[in-house]
Amino acid sequence: MADNINTTITPSTHTKETSIPILSDNRKPCALDWAESSWIRWIYVILWSWLNPILNIGYKRELTTDDLYDVSSNDECGLFLKKLETMLEKHESMGTFKIIIKVFSKECFLVGLILFPYIAVKIAQPLLLKQIVLTIHDSNIASYEGYLYAIGLGVATVLQACIHHQYFFRSTRLGMHVRIAFTSFIYKRLLSLPTSSTMKTTTGHLVNLISNDLSKLANLSAYIHQLWAAPFEAIIVFVLIWKQIGIPTIFGYSVLLLLVPLQLFFSKKFGTYRNNTIEWSDKRVKTINEILVGCQIVKMYRWEEALEAIVYDARKNELNSIQKASRIRAINMGISFASLSIISLATFGGSWLMGQVLSATDIFMILSLFSNLRYPLTIALPYTIEVLSESRIASKRINSFMNLSKQTVRTKTLHECSSGDANPILGSIVIDRASFTWGSTHSIELKDIDLNVNPGSLVGIIGTTGSCKSSLFAAILGEMSLIEGMSKIYGKIAYVSQTGWIFAGTIRENIVFCKPFDKEKYERVLRSCRLFADLRSFSAGDATVLSEKGVNLSGGQKARISLARALYTEADIYLFDDPLAAVDSSVARKIFEQCISNDGILKNKTRLLITHQLQFLPEFDYCVLLDHGKIEKQGSFNELLSIDRIKTAYEKQEYNTNITTETNRRRDSDVYDCDVTDQLETIDEFSIVKNEISVHGAVNINIWLKLFTSGYGWIGLIVLIFVMFLGEVASNVANVWLSLWSSKSEIEQRKANYSYIYLGLVISTWIIAMIRGDFFLRLILCGASALHNNMFKGILYSSLRFYESNPVGRILNRFGKDQHVIDELLPTTFFDTVQSSLMVLGCIVIVGMSIPWVLLILIPTIPLFLWLRRYYLKSSRNLKRLESTTTSSVYALFSSSLNGLMTIRAFNMENNFVDLFIDKINTHTRASFIFICSGKWLGLRLDLMTCCLTFITGLLSITLRNSLDASSVALGLSYCISLTSLFQWTVRQSADTENYMTSAERIDEYSHIPSESDFYKGESKPPMNWPVEGRIEFKNYKLSYRPELEPALKTINLEIAPRNKIGIIGRTGAGKSSIFQALFRLTDKSTTSGQILIDGIDINTLSLNDLRSILNIIPQSPVLFSNTLRYNLDPFKHCTDEQIWDALESVQLKSTIDKFQDKLNTQVAEYGSNFSVGECQLICVARAILKKQCKILLIDEGTAHVDTKTDEIIQKILHEKFINQTVIIIAHRLNTIMNSDKIVVMNDGLITEYDAS
Repeated sequence: MADNINTTITPSTHTKETSIPILSDNRKPCALDWAESSWIRWIYVILWSWLNPILNIGYKRELTTDDLYDVSSNDECGLFLKKLETMLEKHESMGTFKIIIKVFSKECFLVGLILFPYIAVKIAQPLLLKQIVLTIHDSNIASYEGYLYAIGLGVATVLQACIHHQYFFRSTRLGMHVRIAFTSFIYKRLLSLPTSSTMKTTTGHLVNLISNDLSKLANLSAYIHQLWAAPFEAIIVFVLIWKQIGIPTIFGYSVLLLLVPLQLFFSKKFGTYRNNTIEWSDKRVKTINEILVGCQIVKMYRWEEALEAIVYDARKNELNSIQKASRIRAINMGISFASLSIISLATFGGSWLMGQVLSATDIFMILSLFSNLRYPLTIALPYTIEVLSESRIASKRINSFMNLSKQTVRTKTLHECSSGDANPILGSIVIDRASFTWGSTHSIELKDIDLNVNPGSLVGIIGTTGSCKSSLFAAILGEMSLIEGMSKIYGKIAYVSQTGWIFAGTIRENIVFCKPFDKEKYERVLRSCRLFADLRSFSAGDATVLSEKGVNLSGGQKARISLARALYTEADIYLFDDPLAAVDSSVARKIFEQCISNDGILKNKTRLLITHQLQFLPEFDYCVLLDHGKIEKQGSFNELLSIDRIKTAYEKQEYNTNITTETNRRRDSDVYDCDVTDQLETIDEFSIVKNEISVHGAVNINIWLKLFTSGYGWIGLIVLIFVMFLGEVASNVANVWLSLWSSKSEIEQRKANYSYIYLGLVISTWIIAMIRGDFFLRLILCGASALHNNMFKGILYSSLRFYESNPVGRILNRFGKDQHVIDELLPTTFFDTVQSSLMVLGCIVIVGMSIPWVLLILIPTIPLFLWLRRYYLKSSRNLKRLESTTTSSVYALFSSSLNGLMTIRAFNMENNFVDLFIDKINTHTRASFIFICSGKWLGLRLDLMTCCLTFITGLLSITLRNSLDASSVALGLSYCISLTSLFQWTVRQSADTENYMTSAERIDEYSHIPSESDFYKGESKPPMNWPVEGRIEFKNYKLSYRPELEPALKTINLEIAPRNKIGIIGRTGAGKSSIFQALFRLTDKSTTSGQILIDGIDINTLSLNDLRSILNIIPQSPVLFSNTLRYNLDPFKHCTDEQIWDALESVQLKSTIDKFQDKLNTQVAEYGSNFSVGECQLICVARAILKKQCKILLIDEGTAHVDTKTDEIIQKILHEKFINQTVIIIAHRLNTIMNSDKIVVMNDGLITEYDAS
């Protein structure tokens, strides 16, 4: 097991051997670097033979990341990150496009040079075709000349194939460089964003930024040269055709020129729809992210239907924008497909009108030249314009993020000791008449703060809920803007956040936090934080992998792991934001004594503790009382007691603490003091977070069918097949008719019926092409939407076990990138595959009809084509899956880091996390790079095979010149030339389609997640007014969270009378929260035994919907969603405004909310970040008041994050508003439960005491 999460990246090494080097360790040096390091080995580069070892492995077995080559020294993420940073240091205000030009201009220029020889060999082919046809037509030309032209045609096609794949590889690689450079730069810039800036963005927005927006910039970088290459080639072709036929050339080119403004119009409309798509996609992903983070609360509140409606509404609007964009795309594809016929019609129709007679030699040379222009002018150029439009939008979004971070640079308040300071001492804090705000647009949060903390002192910070205690820590950490006064902090800081930040990694990684592992210190920290018993409860010990935000941990465990992280680091100043609120008072006392107090392991350090537990006040050297952002009083403990309300609150807590201490003394054990660290390093066989499953083999046929039958059923699929074939037939018949027309005599050619039939065929081709494109995309988008909805429903109604086992980033990857693939990439690629396949079939039929002998060569090669495709797909499918899973780890770290920004920065771990992120990017690059190259490997081999076919066809044409018709040969050879690139494109697109289908496969996987049993339908239906009393009975009840684990509840027998108020106490991990889990049935029924009865009805016989609708809860960790405040209080709109205001007044938030301009419609920021934790908790109490029709209320440490006065208010609310409800309260503060009818004392999953309070 790794001791820390910091990963050192070593550059690839190169060997001078003449065979591809293979290292014995996990990482192999990049074979491309080896091949390019010497001119002798460039044959490996041209033929892509350096990939052979990996493809051989992939053909024999499933590939893993260990099989992949190390990232190339030319593709290393850190290299491009440094280039971007260097450029922005010189030009800070430069926009995204200008940055790309400055940083990547040289690479872009070198890639562009490849296009000149590529265009030259492309144009040479129609000219050679003309000479071959002339040789057949003119018996006076010697046969050897024809053979030379045929050889020249073969050589030209081979050169075109080799140059084509090198160009597209290097342009795609350029796009990859742009993507990884900006991804890493955005992440690094994110780590410097102050909290005020993170409030202006969301996780969904940032996920879309690095997945969708950067993909657009990468695509633009790969295609940018088409903006000049396509017009350049068009000009050359124009000159050649003009020399051949003169003025009619203008008619054909007029059609081409008309397409340009049409494309620009479509591009503008596409950009509008793209903007809308992004907006709704952001909202959809943001909401899903919040559901994942607050999954337990969603289930307890039974909010699935309400949140489902929000996501479906966002998805509906997103899909609507995608469909509008797809309609434009369908028109473009129709124009592209029919463009050759339309241009031919304009050119040859113009010749016919002018009385010119064209021979087959002229017609098919011109047709072949126009065919060369079809891809650059009607596919590549429109696509580039489309991507350019999308990239402009993407760059604006990236610029907004960059400007956001530039405008709100984090305040630097940390200082090293220097001669300029008067008696600077490490650990001191000096704040002199300072005022702080969250940003330039925010009001002053902290005003006139005077605070001097001496090194080594213990300072207590107290105040009511919303008094800006956490804001003071944010100011010390430099998260807030200093607008006046002075703030100096001397030394390194360790920080424990109020909610306890946990990132996806092992428990040890969360504690060691990139520091070198010191076993002795580690054990001391575990002992001080009372973590030994918890670690032994995990089968994998401290090797247990935690999910993001620690959803598989209790609040106390998260707090103590965060505390252990702070203790493990060597700091001068320690900031503790109320971590003891999450543990019971006995454990809190022991942790305080052993860690924080003047007798603890930090006794010589500066310590600031925010707390509502006033019993610790006498222990502090200095106390600070905050009220509404100002220091009301500061001084010694005795000085604070001069304030009556503080004295009264302290005396109450002191009394309660004495009672609690006696109670805990009777139930406490020495379990915390066991020293068995060696047992912690166990094998991670039962780790909660599992590795992402990668499906093997071909994508299931059922997933393909779902895509095409979800919208219009089988009838839609049959109609689609018919119109696809009809379009190809119309196109080929038009060309055959043109061949037939050209073979006629001059008098016959002048007959109008030939031109009218040709006109009809061309118009039919165009109309059918647009109809089938639109229908195809519409059909597949219906399937994509169905897959999305099924996936969302799958995760929404899944058990908590699923959320605990899968990091948020992993799940968001499927809702973000994978959904983007099947929404926007798969439809066009799939359509292209089907269309190109039909075109290949048409080519084969036409060539066979023109030169039948070619079929003797073509038919035997088909099995070889199919074998090559199969050989390639075995590796490429797996490479695509590896690329997807490595992307998930990038998103997981991104999402986790966003939630822990203050902690990462407080520990000065930005560089460590950047290094870790770079390593994850490089791992992803290893998979995606090989995947890209494998496509070129296949494409070249397929092209070379069709080049041989073209060469042999040319030779046969000369050999059989006396028995063949010149027009038939011209038609056949022109189709052969088209087949050269078309066939490999078809096979590659079909492979890409199958690779993209792995995204559909991954999405479909989540639609089959086992859902919570009996959500809507139970064995029985409760009576209409059930429950009447609220009586609860546990009968021999046992509960385990997983089958392989020990029971968390062991033979519980408990009866709670109607309307009783029951308090539950016990040390952390005693099983208190498991009682609530059991009542809500959050665990699978198979892991429980015994009965829980509510008013005599066994809850296992009820549907979860019926059960959870009668339960009310105030959770330990408050969860708010980024919607209106009204929605957060009443998502089902059951309450009136008056009722909502009454609830807010009850929790003393009415005046706070009333100050907001939008009142109840005030937008809550992501995670409720525009409210304090205490205020969020009060909102949850108000939420419970509005649901007071429920007969049972459960409170899980509902007052942990509020001050004593607010706690008393909440207690009053409970006794006034919930007098007719059965209330069960888990609490660490005894005053919270001292007025309960009975107290339950729990230990190790058992009830040890149950009696009146």
